[in-house]
Amino acid sequence: MITGEERGGRRVLVWLVRTVGIVWLLGVLVVALGTYAPRLPVIGFLGSFVTGQYPLHAALAALLGVGLGVGTWLLGGRDGVVTAAVALAGTVALTAVLASQTSGSSVDWWAALTVVGQPDGHPDRTEQYALDELGRPLHLDLYRPAGPGPHPVVVWVHGGSWVRGERDDRTALNRWLADRGYAVVAVEYRLPPPAPVGEGQRRDVAAAAAWAAAHAAEEDLDPGRIVLAGQSAGATLALSTTSAILAGDLPAPRPRAVVAYYPVTDLRAVDRSLQDAVLGGPAAQQRLETAAASPADLIRPDLPPTLLVLGSADHFVFPERVHAYDRDLRAAGVPGRLVEVPHADHVFDHPFGSPGAQVTRPQVAAFLAEHVAARTP
Repeated sequence: MITGEERGGRRVLVWLVRTVGIVWLLGVLVVALGTYAPRLPVIGFLGSFVTGQYPLHAALAALLGVGLGVGTWLLGGRDGVVTAAVALAGTVALTAVLASQTSGSSVDWWAALTVVGQPDGHPDRTEQYALDELGRPLHLDLYRPAGPGPHPVVVWVHGGSWVRGERDDRTALNRWLADRGYAVVAVEYRLPPPAPVGEGQRRDVAAAAAWAAAHAAEEDLDPGRIVLAGQSAGATLALSTTSAILAGDLPAPRPRAVVAYYPVTDLRAVDRSLQDAVLGGPAAQQRLETAAASPADLIRPDLPPTLLVLGSADHFVFPERVHAYDRDLRAAGVPGRLVEVPHADHVFDHPFGSPGAQVTRPQVAAFLAEHVAARTP
Protein backbone atom coordinates (compact mmCIF):
# COMPACT_ATOMS: atom_id res chain seq x y z
CA MET A 1 0.00 0.00 0.00
CA ILE A 2 1.42 3.40 -1.06
CA THR A 3 1.42 5.96 1.68
CA GLY A 4 0.54 9.63 1.21
CA GLU A 5 4.17 10.50 1.78
CA GLU A 6 5.25 8.17 -1.03
CA ARG A 7 2.63 9.61 -3.37
CA GLY A 8 3.85 13.12 -2.57
CA GLY A 9 7.45 12.13 -3.24
CA ARG A 10 6.43 10.57 -6.54
CA ARG A 11 4.62 13.76 -7.59
CA VAL A 12 7.69 15.80 -6.77
CA LEU A 13 9.85 13.43 -8.81
CA VAL A 14 7.47 13.60 -11.78
CA TRP A 15 7.40 17.40 -11.55
CA LEU A 16 11.18 17.56 -11.41
CA VAL A 17 11.76 15.24 -14.38
CA ARG A 18 9.01 16.97 -16.37
CA THR A 19 10.46 20.43 -15.67
CA VAL A 20 14.00 19.40 -16.54
CA GLY A 21 12.70 17.71 -19.70
CA ILE A 22 10.77 20.75 -20.85
CA VAL A 23 13.65 23.15 -20.20
CA TRP A 24 16.06 20.76 -21.90
CA LEU A 25 13.68 20.41 -24.83
CA LEU A 26 13.41 24.18 -25.24
CA GLY A 27 17.19 24.39 -25.47
CA VAL A 28 17.25 21.64 -28.11
CA LEU A 29 14.51 23.37 -30.10
CA VAL A 30 16.33 26.71 -30.03
CA VAL A 31 19.50 25.10 -31.37
CA ALA A 32 17.66 23.08 -34.02
CA LEU A 33 15.56 26.03 -35.15
CA GLY A 34 18.57 28.33 -35.29
CA THR A 35 20.53 25.76 -37.25
CA TYR A 36 17.94 25.50 -40.00
CA ALA A 37 17.03 29.20 -39.91
CA PRO A 38 20.44 30.85 -39.30
CA ARG A 39 19.22 34.35 -40.18
CA LEU A 40 16.78 34.47 -37.27
CA PRO A 41 17.94 37.10 -34.77
CA VAL A 42 19.88 35.65 -31.81
CA ILE A 43 18.44 32.13 -32.26
CA GLY A 44 20.05 31.77 -35.67
CA PHE A 45 23.47 32.74 -34.33
CA LEU A 46 23.13 30.42 -31.35
CA GLY A 47 22.08 27.48 -33.50
CA SER A 48 24.81 27.84 -36.11
CA PHE A 49 27.47 28.50 -33.48
CA VAL A 50 26.59 25.35 -31.54
CA THR A 51 26.21 23.09 -34.56
CA GLY A 52 29.34 24.55 -36.15
CA GLN A 53 31.56 23.74 -33.19
CA TYR A 54 29.66 21.07 -31.26
CA PRO A 55 27.21 19.24 -33.55
CA LEU A 56 27.80 15.87 -31.87
CA HIS A 57 27.10 17.36 -28.45
CA ALA A 58 23.90 18.94 -29.80
CA ALA A 59 22.66 15.65 -31.25
CA LEU A 60 23.44 13.81 -28.01
CA ALA A 61 21.68 16.52 -26.00
CA ALA A 62 18.57 16.04 -28.15
CA LEU A 63 18.75 12.30 -27.57
CA LEU A 64 18.95 12.88 -23.83
CA GLY A 65 15.77 14.94 -24.19
CA VAL A 66 14.07 11.82 -25.54
CA GLY A 67 15.18 9.98 -22.43
CA LEU A 68 13.81 12.68 -20.15
CA GLY A 69 10.47 12.54 -21.95
CA VAL A 70 10.30 8.78 -21.65
CA GLY A 71 11.26 9.03 -17.99
CA THR A 72 8.42 11.49 -17.38
CA TRP A 73 5.97 9.11 -19.07
CA LEU A 74 7.17 6.10 -17.08
CA LEU A 75 6.69 8.04 -13.87
CA GLY A 76 3.11 8.79 -14.80
CA GLY A 77 3.41 12.13 -16.55
CA ARG A 78 1.45 11.61 -19.75
CA ASP A 79 2.87 14.75 -21.37
CA GLY A 80 6.24 12.99 -21.35
CA VAL A 81 5.20 11.35 -24.63
CA VAL A 82 4.99 14.78 -26.27
CA THR A 83 8.39 15.77 -24.87
CA ALA A 84 9.94 12.55 -26.11
CA ALA A 85 8.38 12.88 -29.57
CA VAL A 86 9.50 16.47 -30.05
CA ALA A 87 12.99 15.66 -28.73
CA LEU A 88 13.15 12.74 -31.15
CA ALA A 89 12.38 15.10 -34.03
CA GLY A 90 15.16 17.38 -32.78
CA THR A 91 17.52 14.40 -32.61
CA VAL A 92 16.77 13.51 -36.23
CA ALA A 93 17.25 17.12 -37.35
CA LEU A 94 20.55 17.57 -35.53
CA THR A 95 21.83 14.16 -36.61
CA ALA A 96 21.11 15.22 -40.19
CA VAL A 97 23.31 18.29 -39.62
CA LEU A 98 26.09 16.07 -38.33
CA ALA A 99 25.72 13.75 -41.32
CA SER A 100 25.86 16.65 -43.79
CA GLN A 101 29.05 17.99 -42.22
CA THR A 102 30.85 14.65 -42.24
CA SER A 103 29.50 13.07 -45.43
CA GLY A 104 32.19 10.97 -47.09
CA SER A 105 34.80 11.89 -44.46
CA SER A 106 36.53 9.94 -41.73
CA VAL A 107 35.87 11.46 -38.30
CA ASP A 108 37.27 10.59 -34.89
CA TRP A 109 34.05 10.71 -32.87
CA TRP A 110 35.79 10.52 -29.52
CA ALA A 111 37.86 13.57 -30.45
CA ALA A 112 34.69 15.31 -31.63
CA LEU A 113 33.22 14.71 -28.20
CA THR A 114 36.23 15.45 -26.00
CA VAL A 115 38.67 17.80 -27.82
CA VAL A 116 36.71 21.03 -27.45
CA GLY A 117 39.61 23.51 -27.68
CA GLN A 118 43.12 23.78 -29.12
CA PRO A 119 45.53 21.45 -27.27
CA ASP A 120 48.99 22.98 -26.92
CA GLY A 121 50.99 22.25 -30.05
CA HIS A 122 54.28 23.03 -28.23
CA PRO A 123 56.15 25.24 -30.71
CA ASP A 124 59.81 24.39 -31.10
CA ARG A 125 61.11 27.93 -31.02
CA THR A 126 59.88 31.42 -30.19
CA GLU A 127 61.74 34.29 -31.78
CA GLN A 128 61.47 38.08 -31.86
CA TYR A 129 61.33 39.00 -35.54
CA ALA A 130 60.38 42.70 -35.57
CA LEU A 131 59.30 45.76 -33.60
CA ASP A 132 56.06 47.68 -33.97
CA GLU A 133 55.90 51.46 -34.40
CA LEU A 134 56.18 51.99 -30.63
CA GLY A 135 59.23 49.77 -30.33
CA ARG A 136 57.30 46.86 -28.83
CA PRO A 137 58.75 43.45 -29.76
CA LEU A 138 56.82 41.15 -32.08
CA HIS A 139 57.34 37.40 -31.82
CA LEU A 140 56.70 34.33 -33.89
CA ASP A 141 56.44 30.66 -33.00
CA LEU A 142 58.15 28.08 -35.19
CA TYR A 143 56.78 24.54 -35.46
CA ARG A 144 59.36 22.25 -37.08
CA PRO A 145 58.59 19.01 -38.92
CA ALA A 146 60.50 15.88 -38.02
CA GLY A 147 63.15 14.65 -40.41
CA PRO A 148 65.30 16.36 -42.98
CA GLY A 149 64.18 19.29 -45.10
CA PRO A 150 64.20 21.75 -46.59
CA HIS A 151 60.58 22.09 -45.53
CA PRO A 152 57.88 24.25 -47.09
CA VAL A 153 56.69 27.00 -44.76
CA VAL A 154 53.17 27.98 -43.74
CA VAL A 155 53.06 31.48 -42.27
CA TRP A 156 49.97 31.38 -40.03
CA VAL A 157 48.19 34.66 -39.23
CA HIS A 158 45.75 34.63 -36.30
CA GLY A 159 42.31 36.22 -36.26
CA GLY A 160 40.70 38.64 -33.84
CA SER A 161 39.06 41.41 -35.90
CA TRP A 162 42.49 43.07 -36.36
CA VAL A 163 42.37 44.38 -32.77
CA ARG A 164 42.97 41.28 -30.62
CA GLY A 165 44.08 37.65 -30.79
CA GLU A 166 47.10 35.49 -30.04
CA ARG A 167 49.57 33.70 -32.28
CA ASP A 168 48.78 30.38 -30.54
CA ASP A 169 45.06 30.41 -31.32
CA ARG A 170 45.50 27.46 -33.74
CA THR A 171 48.46 25.85 -32.03
CA ALA A 172 47.12 22.29 -32.43
CA LEU A 173 46.53 22.88 -36.14
CA ASN A 174 50.06 24.24 -36.47
CA ARG A 175 51.52 21.10 -34.91
CA TRP A 176 49.25 18.95 -37.09
CA LEU A 177 50.68 20.65 -40.18
CA ALA A 178 54.23 20.26 -38.87
CA ASP A 179 53.60 16.54 -38.38
CA ARG A 180 52.77 16.40 -42.10
CA GLY A 181 55.97 18.03 -43.25
CA TYR A 182 55.15 21.76 -43.17
CA ALA A 183 57.14 24.15 -41.00
CA VAL A 184 54.71 26.65 -39.48
CA VAL A 185 55.56 30.22 -38.53
CA ALA A 186 52.74 31.55 -36.32
CA VAL A 187 52.86 35.34 -36.33
CA GLU A 188 52.23 37.93 -33.65
CA TYR A 189 51.44 41.21 -35.39
CA ARG A 190 50.85 44.74 -34.11
CA LEU A 191 47.49 45.57 -32.53
CA PRO A 192 45.99 48.94 -31.64
CA PRO A 193 46.54 51.34 -30.07
CA PRO A 194 47.76 53.29 -31.91
CA ALA A 195 45.62 53.20 -35.03
CA PRO A 196 45.48 52.69 -37.93
CA VAL A 197 47.13 49.28 -38.01
CA GLY A 198 46.18 47.88 -41.42
CA GLU A 199 49.32 48.75 -43.39
CA GLY A 200 51.54 47.95 -40.41
CA GLN A 201 49.95 44.54 -39.95
CA ARG A 202 50.62 43.67 -43.58
CA ARG A 203 54.24 44.72 -43.09
CA ASP A 204 54.45 42.44 -40.06
CA VAL A 205 53.11 39.43 -41.95
CA ALA A 206 55.52 40.08 -44.80
CA ALA A 207 58.37 40.48 -42.30
CA ALA A 208 57.57 37.07 -40.80
CA ALA A 209 57.75 35.51 -44.27
CA ALA A 210 61.04 37.32 -44.86
CA TRP A 211 62.31 35.98 -41.50
CA ALA A 212 61.58 32.43 -42.67
CA ALA A 213 63.52 33.05 -45.87
CA ALA A 214 66.45 34.67 -44.03
CA HIS A 215 66.69 31.76 -41.57
CA ALA A 216 66.03 29.04 -44.13
CA ALA A 217 69.49 27.47 -43.91
CA GLU A 218 69.65 27.23 -40.11
CA GLU A 219 66.04 26.06 -39.74
CA ASP A 220 66.04 23.73 -42.78
CA LEU A 221 63.30 25.69 -44.56
CA ASP A 222 62.62 26.17 -48.24
CA PRO A 223 62.33 29.92 -49.02
CA GLY A 224 60.85 29.10 -52.41
CA ARG A 225 57.85 27.30 -50.93
CA ILE A 226 56.16 29.76 -48.58
CA VAL A 227 52.39 29.75 -48.01
CA LEU A 228 50.45 32.53 -46.31
CA ALA A 229 47.48 31.29 -44.29
CA GLY A 230 45.15 32.43 -41.54
CA GLN A 231 41.63 32.67 -40.22
CA SER A 232 39.15 35.54 -40.13
CA ALA A 233 41.06 38.83 -39.96
CA GLY A 234 44.25 36.80 -40.31
CA ALA A 235 42.94 35.28 -43.53
CA THR A 236 42.20 38.77 -44.83
CA LEU A 237 45.76 39.80 -43.94
CA ALA A 238 47.18 36.72 -45.67
CA LEU A 239 45.29 37.62 -48.85
CA SER A 240 46.03 41.36 -48.82
CA THR A 241 49.69 40.83 -47.88
CA THR A 242 50.09 38.42 -50.78
CA SER A 243 48.76 41.05 -53.17
CA ALA A 244 51.10 43.68 -51.71
CA ILE A 245 54.09 41.37 -52.12
CA LEU A 246 53.17 40.66 -55.74
CA ALA A 247 52.78 44.39 -56.38
CA GLY A 248 56.29 45.00 -55.06
CA ASP A 249 55.05 47.05 -52.10
CA LEU A 250 56.45 44.69 -49.44
CA PRO A 251 59.85 42.96 -49.41
CA ALA A 252 59.16 39.26 -48.91
CA PRO A 253 59.31 36.02 -50.92
CA ARG A 254 56.45 35.52 -53.34
CA PRO A 255 53.93 33.14 -51.70
CA ARG A 256 53.35 29.90 -53.56
CA ALA A 257 49.78 29.51 -52.20
CA VAL A 258 47.26 31.04 -49.80
CA VAL A 259 44.86 29.33 -47.38
CA ALA A 260 42.12 31.60 -46.03
CA TYR A 261 39.62 30.45 -43.42
CA TYR A 262 36.46 32.63 -43.60
CA PRO A 263 38.16 35.90 -44.69
CA VAL A 264 36.57 39.33 -44.70
CA THR A 265 36.70 40.17 -48.39
CA ASP A 266 35.63 43.83 -48.20
CA LEU A 267 36.42 46.12 -45.27
CA ARG A 268 33.55 48.40 -46.25
CA ALA A 269 31.27 45.79 -44.67
CA VAL A 270 32.86 45.73 -41.20
CA ASP A 271 31.85 47.72 -38.13
CA ARG A 272 32.79 51.41 -38.10
CA SER A 273 34.97 50.96 -35.00
CA LEU A 274 37.03 48.36 -36.86
CA GLN A 275 37.32 50.66 -39.87
CA ASP A 276 38.75 53.31 -37.55
CA ALA A 277 41.27 50.86 -36.08
CA VAL A 278 42.36 49.31 -39.37
CA LEU A 279 41.92 52.09 -41.89
CA GLY A 280 42.19 55.21 -39.74
CA GLY A 281 38.64 56.35 -40.43
CA PRO A 282 35.46 55.43 -42.31
CA ALA A 283 36.05 53.31 -45.40
CA ALA A 284 34.34 55.94 -47.57
CA GLN A 285 36.98 58.47 -46.51
CA GLN A 286 39.95 56.08 -46.70
CA ARG A 287 39.56 54.73 -50.19
CA LEU A 288 43.19 53.91 -50.90
CA GLU A 289 43.72 52.11 -47.58
CA THR A 290 40.39 50.30 -47.94
CA ALA A 291 41.35 49.06 -51.39
CA ALA A 292 44.77 47.95 -50.11
CA ALA A 293 43.17 46.00 -47.24
CA SER A 294 40.18 44.44 -49.04
CA PRO A 295 40.91 41.23 -50.98
CA ALA A 296 37.93 41.83 -53.27
CA ASP A 297 39.75 44.91 -54.62
CA LEU A 298 43.04 43.07 -55.10
CA ILE A 299 42.17 40.29 -57.55
CA ARG A 300 44.74 39.81 -60.29
CA PRO A 301 45.50 36.88 -62.61
CA ASP A 302 48.96 36.21 -61.15
CA LEU A 303 47.73 35.56 -57.60
CA PRO A 304 48.94 32.19 -56.29
CA PRO A 305 46.54 29.25 -55.86
CA THR A 306 44.03 30.18 -53.17
CA LEU A 307 41.96 27.90 -50.95
CA LEU A 308 38.97 29.43 -49.17
CA VAL A 309 37.37 27.66 -46.18
CA LEU A 310 33.95 28.78 -44.99
CA GLY A 311 31.00 27.87 -42.79
CA SER A 312 27.76 28.19 -44.74
CA ALA A 313 26.04 30.03 -41.84
CA ASP A 314 28.86 32.45 -40.98
CA HIS A 315 27.36 35.52 -39.27
CA PHE A 316 30.50 37.66 -39.53
CA VAL A 317 31.90 37.48 -43.06
CA PHE A 318 28.72 37.17 -45.16
CA PRO A 319 29.06 33.84 -47.02
CA GLU A 320 27.58 35.30 -50.20
CA ARG A 321 30.50 37.76 -50.35
CA VAL A 322 33.04 34.96 -49.95
CA HIS A 323 31.28 32.99 -52.68
CA ALA A 324 31.38 36.05 -54.95
CA TYR A 325 35.08 36.53 -54.17
CA ASP A 326 35.74 32.88 -55.02
CA ARG A 327 33.92 33.26 -58.35
CA ASP A 328 35.90 36.40 -59.16
CA LEU A 329 39.19 34.66 -58.36
CA ARG A 330 38.39 31.74 -60.65
CA ALA A 331 37.13 34.05 -63.39
CA ALA A 332 40.49 35.85 -63.23
CA GLY A 333 42.28 32.52 -63.70
CA VAL A 334 43.49 32.05 -60.11
CA PRO A 335 43.63 28.30 -59.27
CA GLY A 336 42.04 26.96 -56.11
CA ARG A 337 38.63 26.23 -54.69
CA LEU A 338 36.21 26.93 -51.87
CA VAL A 339 35.50 24.36 -49.14
CA GLU A 340 32.26 24.93 -47.24
CA VAL A 341 31.03 23.29 -44.02
CA PRO A 342 27.21 23.07 -43.89
CA HIS A 343 25.40 24.78 -40.99
CA ALA A 344 28.69 26.08 -39.52
CA ASP A 345 29.37 29.57 -38.23
CA HIS A 346 32.53 31.62 -37.77
CA VAL A 347 35.48 29.89 -36.00
CA PHE A 348 33.83 26.47 -36.41
CA ASP A 349 37.36 25.02 -36.44
CA HIS A 350 38.50 26.39 -33.08
CA PRO A 351 37.68 23.12 -31.29
CA PHE A 352 40.38 20.91 -32.79
CA GLY A 353 38.04 17.92 -32.57
CA SER A 354 34.97 19.52 -34.13
CA PRO A 355 33.70 17.63 -37.17
CA GLY A 356 34.10 20.76 -39.30
CA ALA A 357 37.74 21.09 -38.25
CA GLN A 358 38.36 17.39 -38.84
CA VAL A 359 36.87 17.30 -42.34
CA THR A 360 38.56 20.50 -43.55
CA ARG A 361 42.09 19.71 -42.33
CA PRO A 362 42.69 16.92 -44.88
CA GLN A 363 41.43 19.19 -47.66
CA VAL A 364 43.90 21.87 -46.57
CA ALA A 365 46.67 19.26 -46.51
CA ALA A 366 45.70 18.03 -49.99
CA PHE A 367 45.75 21.60 -51.32
CA LEU A 368 49.19 22.23 -49.80
CA ALA A 369 50.51 18.93 -51.14
CA GLU A 370 49.27 19.88 -54.59
CA HIS A 371 51.03 23.23 -54.61
CA VAL A 372 54.05 22.95 -52.30
CA ALA A 373 54.41 19.17 -51.99
CA ALA A 374 55.70 18.48 -48.48
CA ARG A 375 57.30 15.18 -47.67
CA THR A 376 55.01 13.30 -45.26
CA PRO A 377 56.95 11.73 -42.36
